[in-house]
Amino acid sequence: MSSLTGFKKADGQRLNPALAAMCGPSTLTLNIASRWPTPAIRRVLDVTFPPFSVNHKDDAAMRELTIDLPGGARIPARLYEPPGVGADAPLLVFYHGGGFILGSLVTHANTCRFTAAQAGCKVLAVGYRKAPEHPFPTALEDSIGAFRWAVAHAAELGVDASRIAVGGDSAGGNLAAGVALGVDPDETGPCFAWLIYPLVDADITAWPSARLFARGPLLSRANAQDMVDHYAPGQQDRRDPRLSVLHADGLDRMPPAYVATAGMDPIRDQGEAFADRLREAGVDVQCDRFANMPHGFDLMLIEPQAERATAATCAALARGLAAAAHVAHAGGVAT
Repeated sequence: MSSLTGFKKADGQRLNPALAAMCGPSTLTLNIASRWPTPAIRRVLDVTFPPFSVNHKDDAAMRELTIDLPGGARIPARLYEPPGVGADAPLLVFYHGGGFILGSLVTHANTCRFTAAQAGCKVLAVGYRKAPEHPFPTALEDSIGAFRWAVAHAAELGVDASRIAVGGDSAGGNLAAGVALGVDPDETGPCFAWLIYPLVDADITAWPSARLFARGPLLSRANAQDMVDHYAPGQQDRRDPRLSVLHADGLDRMPPAYVATAGMDPIRDQGEAFADRLREAGVDVQCDRFANMPHGFDLMLIEPQAERATAATCAALARGLAAAAHVAHAGGVAT
């Protein structure tokens, strides 16, 4: 069995001392925060997590935006632009992790800067509304609306409308997959899906990795379960394929995809099962497991091993966007 820090060997893996030192307190913090996801707790996380990636705070310029959604809702967003990209750059519409209840544009700011610089694209980070104040499916509806907004405003954002990808980490990966499956077949869809240790099944305890890494590191099984309980308190919602996308029909409608999993993560196995299902549906998918890495490694960029793992995921995003450009220039359709 695993430990809070991940320094104890489990499943043949352990975290190095630097990652373990970051994960130990963070696991305890998230266990509390996921039980009581109050605005005050969220503000604490906004202070806690950015220092773990402060070495990339200058990787890309940022500007604040507001996205107007159908029905009158308005949500915040941030556009990250790395040096050297032009007015027809590819775009990643990014949905942050945090179990649908935590995380923010602030916690993931440096990760977005790093991603933009490494992948050579602009990144639109979406501040979707969170549970328990806004339960399922509000976050997904906000996410779909934000993607449609990005397509409609491509010229203003200075991006190529044929090369707009979706992506995110953890719950954000779930939302990105939900967007790719949720847009109408006759409208412009994402050209690529970039899914970083995604939650794809609300039945957290069904997977062996949930038992192996029940105590963490960083994400514990109880922590993940609390998040699902807040976001989708009803069993019917948890079985909804818009949330448990692993069980969705029509997975062949997904665009080419990249799935990354963390070796020491209670939701590792379900993410890899999703990649298998996509492959069986005929989707072009690459899946990488990063051994000796915790859930949340893309937020820990001050640690070289986590930085290298995150850079590898960004390289996969760059390849996906380049392939989409080839399709567009050849006169094909990216769906």
